[in-house]
Amino acid sequence: MNMKAVLLAPTPPPVGGIAKWTERMMNAELKNGWQVSVVDEKLISNREVFGDHVKRSLPTEIKRCFRIWKNLKRELKDPEAKVVHSCIPSATLSMLREYVCACITKNRKRKFIIHFRCTVPNTAKGRAAGFMLKRLCNKSDMIILLNGQSVDYLKNMTDTPVALIPNFIDDTEICAEHTTAPEIKTALYIGGVIKTKGCADIVDVARAFPNINFRLVGRADDEIIAYADGLKNVVFTGVKEKSELQEEMKNADVFMFLSYFPGEGFSNALAEAMAAGLPCIVTDWAANADMIENEKGGLVVSVRAPNAASKALEKMSDPQFRKQCSDFNIRKVREMYSEKYVVSQYVDCYEKLI
Repeated sequence: MNMKAVLLAPTPPPVGGIAKWTERMMNAELKNGWQVSVVDEKLISNREVFGDHVKRSLPTEIKRCFRIWKNLKRELKDPEAKVVHSCIPSATLSMLREYVCACITKNRKRKFIIHFRCTVPNTAKGRAAGFMLKRLCNKSDMIILLNGQSVDYLKNMTDTPVALIPNFIDDTEICAEHTTAPEIKTALYIGGVIKTKGCADIVDVARAFPNINFRLVGRADDEIIAYADGLKNVVFTGVKEKSELQEEMKNADVFMFLSYFPGEGFSNALAEAMAAGLPCIVTDWAANADMIENEKGGLVVSVRAPNAASKALEKMSDPQFRKQCSDFNIRKVREMYSEKYVVSQYVDCYEKLI
């Protein structure tokens, strides 16, 4: 008999965040004959993760929850479904919904894994969140986390086993080498173009470097577009397809990721930039510093510190340093964030539980 993991996670569109991970898991080859099926937790009625439509409508969210619970019950009728693997940020209402999912799973004698796709202490704030976090962790059979900050936060809260597992990159996305230009001509950012992703700070850096083009790829908030008004070296490209993103990274010289987004855990965009061989300037936030390792794959600066980011960009002007960072990032992704390496760890968790 084959064995199956049921993923509680959103699917694209839009592509990004947890949905991107879900898409990769659906296409991944799992060892020992494991397969995955998905109970789609996609937002409904035009609600967005960030942007102009982030507010919840209670009736809509109740409808969404009942749809998820119904579909989970249907998936668990399959005797091959052995594990439910739930992927959420540690927001109060999300944890409440997944607590019900955990009860459904445990009542049907299956194992339940909660996979927090965030930095837990940054999102589980307040008494209600703390209460739900502890209840959900204790109800789960295993917890998967994305960074050391989350591990440290939870280790004294629950006796449920914890695994630290990063996001992963498709092997085909890992380049052999990135061409290092003598001078920095293009600095790149990919993701939601919003303030808490550090995009206003990137615009501030652009003011100090008029000879460098700063390309911000993704859906842009009007606030950021207005903030960059008059800067000819800041380009908002809008959303791009996968092949176009790869071309953007190929043509860039530096990747800037100055995020302090509360939901950040382990950035897919940063991992993809590393896989493309881009030297990176990142904030000391979520898993960023763990990924880059200051002075190895790039430079780590404080959050909300555009002056520090500007100084880091000056240091990046040394092509030899950028080349060293580029080679380090490609090697690290291949060794630690590749699909085969990471997905194998998920299967190890499944098999340990059953």
